Amino acid sequence: MLRITRKRSNGPRDCGFTITEVVFGFAIFGIVFAALLAGLTLNVSTVKSARETVRATQIMEDKLDTLRLYSWEQITTPGFITNQFYVPFSPTNALAAAEGPGVTYTGLITIATSPLTESYQTNIMRITIDLYWPSSTHVRHAQMSTFVSKYGLQGYVY
Repeated sequence: MLRITRKRSNGPRDCGFTITEVVFGFAIFGIVFAALLAGLTLNVSTVKSARETVRATQIMEDKLDTLRLYSWEQITTPGFITNQFYVPFSPTNALAAAEGPGVTYTGLITIATSPLTESYQTNIMRITIDLYWPSSTHVRHAQMSTFVSKYGLQGYVY
C-alpha cells in the first residue's frame, strides 16, 4: 500500500517571500522601468532635434543654390532678393504627427561685400543665410554662407 505523508513546515522559511523581499523587488522594477522610460524620451527628443536640423540644412542649401544661379545684376539690385522668408515643415509620419502641427523656419538673407582684400574684391559678394526655428522650449539657429562671383556659375547656365 502507498502511504502519503505530509511534511510539516519548520517555520517562516518555507512559507514564501517576505514583505521586505516583495518591496525591494518592486523598488528595483520601478527603477528599471523609470530608466527605460527616460531613455525612450531622450531618444524621441534626439530624433526630433536631428530631423529639424537636417531640414534646416536642406532649406539653407536650397536657398543658396538658387541664389548662386541669379545673375550679378539680380544679386546687386536692392530689393530683388527678399531678405526674409518662411518655410513650414510638417512631417507626415505618425510619431511626428503626435508631437504637433510642425515647425515654421524663419530665414534671413544677408548680401554683403566680400571680406577679401584682393583686387577682385568688388566682383565677389558674400551671401549669408540665418535660419531660426522653435524647438521645444527654445529657439534654435543655423547659419550657412557662400560667395557669389560676378563671372561665376550663373554665366554658364543656359
